[in-house]
Amino acid sequence: PTPTGVQIHPNFNNRKCMDVAGNRRRNGTPVQIFDCNGSSAQRWNIFRGTTRVQLTGTNFCLDAGLPSQFHNGERLKIWHCIDSIPAQIWDFTNQNQIRLKATESRRHPQCVDLPDGQTFNGNQLQIFRCFNGNPNQIWTTTP
Repeated sequence: PTPTGVQIHPNFNNRKCMDVAGNRRRNGTPVQIFDCNGSSAQRWNIFRGTTRVQLTGTNFCLDAGLPSQFHNGERLKIWHCIDSIPAQIWDFTNQNQIRLKATESRRHPQCVDLPDGQTFNGNQLQIFRCFNGNPNQIWTTTP
């Protein structure tokens, strides 16, 4: 694993990146789509299988909120990484979905989702019911 992290892209679109809004490193900062610009706001540590999605070189993790909020449309943010809280444990599948691990046993697991597939700068990511092959839920990485 490289300490420099990776960029995370929506559906193989290497011009767009998962991004921490304004590179503001504080609890509750939105995680959005933005033009890839090489900044540290777009470098993540993520691994196949069970993983945290951690902003490289920081103690901030992709966070889905309280378990009562694990439903369609809950917007994603960063929060201080806390060991073993369900909001920060993901499953990066071989189908390139990033599933919220706590919901995988449900009939309808939740996935990191690009709202309406829109790649405009500032579109805040959400969780949404996983659908295999849904392009809004495909996430790819580059070094």
